[in-house]
Amino acid sequence: MKLPAELDATARALLMELHRSTADAPEAQVSMYTIGEAIGLDRDDSAKAAEDLIASGLVEIRTLSGGIGLSEAGLAALGGDEDQETQTLRLGTDSPLDAPRCERVERILTRLKSELGQSGLDFEALAEIMADIRTVESQLASPRPKTAIVRECLVSLRDTAAESRQEEWRGLLDACIG
Repeated sequence: MKLPAELDATARALLMELHRSTADAPEAQVSMYTIGEAIGLDRDDSAKAAEDLIASGLVEIRTLSGGIGLSEAGLAALGGDEDQETQTLRLGTDSPLDAPRCERVERILTRLKSELGQSGLDFEALAEIMADIRTVESQLASPRPKTAIVRECLVSLRDTAAESRQEEWRGLLDACIG
């Protein structure tokens, strides 16, 4: 079985959109073409990406007309401790940020920074992302990190990720922002 990080960008984007649209329901199914259309793929590219996911063991075909759903392995790969934590540690509105939420935001920033080199983003998008990351890091270094500032930077990061088709990042940031 391949891990989501080992997939090509198109298959990973399709997997993340399937994950988002099925809300982790093991019995849920959605048309591979509908999922592909949501991320800007035509029918052929949707089918190819879905076939890659099926071959990797992360997705199961549920109907002959193209209905797919997350497999047990796919749910496990996408729904580990980090996703559980994301559900319970949303950013919220209380200020200053408490220690567990600061740690969660730090882990997200660390992940984003570690994946930037392989993201294929242009210089302008990279510069914008790094400026937002530095702003959040400076808030987290404060004895009283301001939730509103952190939230706005995470929203900006999410929007940049969405514009750049970084669906996995968008999903991660959406879950944290709440």
